[in-house]
Amino acid sequence: MVNWWIPVAVNTIASLLAFSLSLLVNEHSRTEAKKVTASNIAQVTLSNIDEVANNLEIVTTYYDEFIDLHNTIRSYKNYKDVPDSICKEFVDYVEGWDIFAINKAPELTFSTTFELWDYLENIPLIRRIGNCYAYENAFLELYNRDQATIVRLTSEAGLEKIIDKRQKMATLVNNAAFVNYMSRADAMSAAYHSLLERIRRANNLNKEDMGVSDEDLRNLVAPKHMAEDAHEDYLFVVGPDM
Repeated sequence: MVNWWIPVAVNTIASLLAFSLSLLVNEHSRTEAKKVTASNIAQVTLSNIDEVANNLEIVTTYYDEFIDLHNTIRSYKNYKDVPDSICKEFVDYVEGWDIFAINKAPELTFSTTFELWDYLENIPLIRRIGNCYAYENAFLELYNRDQATIVRLTSEAGLEKIIDKRQKMATLVNNAAFVNYMSRADAMSAAYHSLLERIRRANNLNKEDMGVSDEDLRNLVAPKHMAEDAHEDYLFVVGPDM
């Protein structure tokens, strides 16, 4: 009597093996796809950090120029001798702090996709990315607080009631509260430079870690949902009234 069940068992086992192999292949494909996605998101994140650092460098340079302007004005024995251009530039600075928007979409993506970072298999990289954004947020908090101080000092000095820029300049530089503020300006500048340097240094290590160059990052095409500048949830607005 033929054991009819033998071919059935063989076919069943073969089917199970084929199914298991298919599952393994599919799982491997999904894992590889997630690794690629995680790597792409990480590169977009590094590009964003460079972008942020460039913006913060502009702010830092602007602040240093403000300190130089103040020191130049104080070097004159008579404020009447201060050139009109310096008076205007100084007053424009204290009355016209820039408002700019920083795209926070990559940071939001980074902070909400931790399950994806497992596929990067690089804990130091993930930690440094987080540190970069922590330094950025510390910088922006310091910057906004400093702007609020400047706005308060100019208001208390009554600058909005004065029309002549030279008079505004003289009123402010002779104001005791403003003099006290400027005595700490170099320390403020040092804090800006320190935070900016930490961001640059950490992100350079990130790029070395991932084996990508600045050119590679410049050539990136970010996912649409990460590059959308118009969405208010993705923007951090920096300015005197924030």
